[in-house]
Amino acid sequence: MNEIELRNLVKESGVRLVKEGLVRGTWGNVSVRFDETSMIVTPSGLDYLSLKPEDMVLVDINTLEYTSENKPTTEKKIHAAIYRERPEINAVIHTHSPWCSSMAAAHTEIPAVTDEFVKLIGGEVRVAPYGLPSTSKLTNATVSAIRDRKACLMAGHGVLVCGESLEEAFEVCKMLEESAKNFISDRVSTILGKEEVGLKEIKEAFERASEI
Repeated sequence: MNEIELRNLVKESGVRLVKEGLVRGTWGNVSVRFDETSMIVTPSGLDYLSLKPEDMVLVDINTLEYTSENKPTTEKKIHAAIYRERPEINAVIHTHSPWCSSMAAAHTEIPAVTDEFVKLIGGEVRVAPYGLPSTSKLTNATVSAIRDRKACLMAGHGVLVCGESLEEAFEVCKMLEESAKNFISDRVSTILGKEEVGLKEIKEAFERASEI
C-alpha cells in the first residue's frame, strides 16, 4: 500500500475501535509500519470519528521525529520500540477494552486455554508492570511483556496487541477480549456457585471483593 492508502487504513481502524467498543472517546491508538524507518500513527487527543486520513502522523521509528501539525499518540515510543525489535510486525493497537482492562487492573494474566489462542497470540498474555504514560519505564515494561507474543496487558493502561497486519491485530483484540470475559465470568460463577452469571452479578462480586 502507498502512504495515502495506509493513512486511510489507520483512520478507518480508529473508527472501528470505537464502533466495536474497544475504546471510548479519544483513548487508545493505532499504528502501521510505513517502511523500515517510519510508521503512521493516530494523532493525540482527537476524536476518531472526525479524523481524516491527512490527520494521521508519519513518525520516524528511530528518532520519533515528525513534521505534522498534529501531535502523534503519546504512546508512540511503545509502537516504535516494537517495530524496531520485531521486523515481522506491521501493526500495533492499544485499546481500553473493558474485560481486558479489568484484568490489567487486577494484574492478572490471561491464560492460553485453546490451541487457537496459542496459534494466534503465542501463549498466555502477560501483564506489564505499571508505568506512567509516555515514560521509558512503561515502554520497556510493555515491550518485555509482549516479547514473543501478539498481546500483553498493561497494568493500569489496558491492552496492547500487534500483528503482521491490522486485520490480524484486530483478530487478536477480539479473541483477547472474549477470553478475558470468559475468564472473569468463570471465576465469578465459581465464587457465587452458579453455572452462569450476568454483568450485574459480576459487578456485585467485585464490589464484595473490594470490601474484604
